[in-house]
Amino acid sequence: MVKKNYWVPAKIIRPESELAEKNVRHNSFTPTYEQEEPQMGLILSWHYGRQWLDERNSHEKKTQKKIKKAANFIPPDYSSWLEKRRLNKTRQQLMQS
Repeated sequence: MVKKNYWVPAKIIRPESELAEKNVRHNSFTPTYEQEEPQMGLILSWHYGRQWLDERNSHEKKTQKKIKKAANFIPPDYSSWLEKRRLNKTRQQLMQS
């Protein structure tokens, strides 16, 4: 009798061209402190955290200009949904009736 493998783990199918691997719309964000040797004093003083926040905010401002915004955004209104589910009588009123 021949032994068969009924399950084989999936294999990754790589695209043949290098251009297919790159996502054109993806702008990677790499902070500048990753290019230098880390210093313990700057780590403890949260300097790198502040630097990352500043660079991230500037990166977001640059990329948000390129992103097309939605024309009309309607904010969610839950008041009608809540009104439908609100009890007309309290628990005591229900017990008395």
